[in-house]
Amino acid sequence: MAEMVQNSLATLKTPEECQAEQIRAYVDEYATLALEAGRIKDRMEWLKGYFETMATNDLKDTKLLTASYWGSQNSRVTVTNAASVKPVSLTMVKQLLGNIAGDFIRTEITDTMTAPCKKLLAMAAQGNYTEGSLDSVIGQISADPKIQATLRKKLKGRWDKDKAMLMKVAGLPEQEASDWAYLAAEVINWEWLTQVLQAAGWTGSPQEAIDIIRAAVIVEETIKVGIEAEAPRA
Repeated sequence: MAEMVQNSLATLKTPEECQAEQIRAYVDEYATLALEAGRIKDRMEWLKGYFETMATNDLKDTKLLTASYWGSQNSRVTVTNAASVKPVSLTMVKQLLGNIAGDFIRTEITDTMTAPCKKLLAMAAQGNYTEGSLDSVIGQISADPKIQATLRKKLKGRWDKDKAMLMKVAGLPEQEASDWAYLAAEVINWEWLTQVLQAAGWTGSPQEAIDIIRAAVIVEETIKVGIEAEAPRA
């Protein structure tokens, strides 16, 4: 009886162990589904190519643009030929059409934000900054001139890499390195924002610019989940 109780106690798991097992199970399930989705996508691409080839032959020497292929239970694959026109020179086309070019060609002007612009606006709108200077932060991290010089070169505002670098170069414990890396990233963001405003000739305060940004843009946070899976070995 005592042996049975001892074995039962041995099988008891802590909540952390149960959670770790659940996470492993979910990761394995996600990886399996990702591999299966990949196989399904590859098969669908092959079938798509098969029907495209068949339709090319069936529509040859005809004026038809669409071919349909029926399966069971009212399933159908439709292949449609469509001409995609991508101009090399619209100037030449406009010269050809002359006075009626405006009837055939629509002129559109579209403003598109670059990736750095989106990053800057999102940072300002979400408040991912702290007023200050990187030199001041570095001075608080270490008083060693050599370490300070290295930190000036190495701190880039990338939290994970800066954290590892601070642990290695400045000899900080992990949590302290994490805190300083976070602050450095926010201060670097602040300096970037003020530099852009200065280059733009902005005459108001940084806070006034931030208020305008928050009124001018809407930042929606999205979460992307990635998976790396390896097919099981035979």
